[in-house]
Amino acid sequence: MDTKFEIQSDQYQFPYHYLVDLEARTFGRNLDWGLDYYTYMRKVLALAKTYLDDNILDVGCGDGFLLYHLAQDPTFAPDTRALGIDVDEKPIKFAQAFSHELPVTFRAQDIATLDELFSLVTCVETFEHIPDDLLPSFIEHLDRVLTPGGRLIVSVPSSVRPVIPKHHRHYDRAMLLGYFPDYEVLEEHYVSARNRLLYQVVSTLLANRRINLNTGLLGRALLALHERYTADVTAEEGAHIVVALGKP
Repeated sequence: MDTKFEIQSDQYQFPYHYLVDLEARTFGRNLDWGLDYYTYMRKVLALAKTYLDDNILDVGCGDGFLLYHLAQDPTFAPDTRALGIDVDEKPIKFAQAFSHELPVTFRAQDIATLDELFSLVTCVETFEHIPDDLLPSFIEHLDRVLTPGGRLIVSVPSSVRPVIPKHHRHYDRAMLLGYFPDYEVLEEHYVSARNRLLYQVVSTLLANRRINLNTGLLGRALLALHERYTADVTAEEGAHIVVALGKP
């Protein structure tokens, strides 16, 4: 088994992503990654709502956080076909447990074995976990399961950040879009200015070991500062690239 895969899999001893609450706009204490995750997931969720018609596939869904929130949105039609797949069975069990009353399905499955087609496919912070030798095949299968004229939403860590031990690579715009040369770029966003001082101050105040400030007026004010100045930023500052692509 790939050692970087093992690092990620070992983190699923607990469904840690659910400590971030997109609706209440809060995340638990001591989550130094919480503000970052909150930022790019809100962007991906907004794009998914924009491009969803009647079916969606979330590839590398992990513990199902995206479809869990999407399925609870008032605009989500109960007859929408929503499937999340991941090669790791551990997070899939969490996804199934959290969403057992929602109209979504989660399966431990490799995309290579999937024989269904979808008009919207999401792939959130997944590319960086795939070894170099498997990546071309993975991209081919993403294209295969997406209907002509369909939409693909991808989020990846950008090369603004150093590559961390559980990742194989980080991305710039040219590298990411180079995987899909024939696709139309519908939207592109650069989010989470982690290197900016304001971001670091807000993140520290909202998630620290001494006092929880991510509730009440102060918490909302701090988050508003982030959303205004360090959430949607330039390509030179964004820790993540989020794109919506159209298949010909």
